[in-house]
Amino acid sequence: MVIYFSLMKKLSNTVLGYLLLYSIIIIHVTGCASRGTVTSAASDSTIRKAIVENDWQFTANYVIPQGARSRQTNDLYTVRFKEGKLIVALPYFGRAWGGAILNTQSPLNFTSADFTVNKENVGDAKWSIEIKPKDYSEVQSLNFSFFENGSASLNVTLTNRSAISFNGYVAAGKGAKDN
Repeated sequence: MVIYFSLMKKLSNTVLGYLLLYSIIIIHVTGCASRGTVTSAASDSTIRKAIVENDWQFTANYVIPQGARSRQTNDLYTVRFKEGKLIVALPYFGRAWGGAILNTQSPLNFTSADFTVNKENVGDAKWSIEIKPKDYSEVQSLNFSFFENGSASLNVTLTNRSAISFNGYVAAGKGAKDN
């Protein structure tokens, strides 16, 4: 009987060891895969052309609210920019104060046709784009960082709410794609 329990203890420790090892490998592989890859299939020149021609789409795949837990998204949240029009469809998680408390709609779900754009090439493969809507008072500015490999980030400053950031990728709009 003692031999049976001793054998079971060794076997269960071995099984637990393998389960722990497999769990660590799976966590490591999925973590590395999500960190280093870019979902955009566009080439560097296509991204560059889209940014220069003001015809691009930012897709958020990770949201980072100020003072709350970060989370992945399902790639359905976007900012579409085409010369003369800005369409924002992003989630919002954060604190609100003032009149914003009574509004239940996301402040990052709007369309703007009146805005200022400040675009700067800040390196070989990086762009910094600041957009300030004039016809939508909830948002003070949207600050994008685009890389020609397709990766991108967005920091949003709001009027009556805490700031929020997004990570994702940038792709060329329909008019800016290479033929």
